Amino acid sequence: MTRLLGIYREKECSPGRHQSNDARLLEQVADSLRERGFSIELSTLEQARTRGVDAALVFSMCQGRAALELLAGWERDGIHIVNSPIAARNTHRDRLPDLMLRAGVSFPATQIISTSGPAAPHAAVEEGIWLKRGDVHASVSADVQRVDSLAAFEAGRAEFASRGIGAAAVQAHRAGDEIKFYGVAGDEFFHWFYSGHSSGYVFEPSALPRLAARAAAAAGLDIYGGDVIVSPSGELTLIDLNDWPSFAPCRERAADAIADYLTRRVHAAWNPGLVSSANESAL
Repeated sequence: MTRLLGIYREKECSPGRHQSNDARLLEQVADSLRERGFSIELSTLEQARTRGVDAALVFSMCQGRAALELLAGWERDGIHIVNSPIAARNTHRDRLPDLMLRAGVSFPATQIISTSGPAAPHAAVEEGIWLKRGDVHASVSADVQRVDSLAAFEAGRAEFASRGIGAAAVQAHRAGDEIKFYGVAGDEFFHWFYSGHSSGYVFEPSALPRLAARAAAAAGLDIYGGDVIVSPSGELTLIDLNDWPSFAPCRERAADAIADYLTRRVHAAWNPGLVSSANESAL
């Protein structure tokens, strides 16, 4: 029986309800894979590191830099991992803006600054900007702050520093409706919904999955999610891209789609060329 290994997201990257949502997704994916005849083990990264890895494929929700560095070493040793740790690292805010720019994906102007020492945002603070932690994705609400004054900017930067966050991303604001989306490589699954109040700005529906897939491919992601702003004129702008989101609003359908995708990835390892992976384009 083919053995696969699933790795839970680190607790520090998945606090509170996020931890339960993330764990439920991984466990539902595991159940779906078992129904397809696989032997599945779920563990933390530390448990897997201690025991050693003997699996045809690893599906990992890890996001922190230390975890991704360890997984990258496994990948260099020939272990197949979804998402690739390179792709997961590409979603961090110190890499994502440049990747999207090179891929031609609309993305707000973003500046990475130190949370200590002198710094000033290039954007006009009075018009409103976003201050976000500059490494991994937001895990608590304070990791993403809307600021509209230099005083608020400095307070937010100091708050990040007090939590040991060394870099912050200063991102221009985009007005419009916010959409959250979830996807799986190969057009197997796509789900979206409005995040909060919507003005109902009209946009081309097929443009949304195309933009999401293009962004995911540029980062090298197979399992992904993110946020898009729809402007009053219908223009779509990506404002965030995530690896292995929790798929909370559509978890059951997503788990089946992810299990189908992972099954094809395992078969592709035995039959090269059977299926292409988004992470072939990872930088």
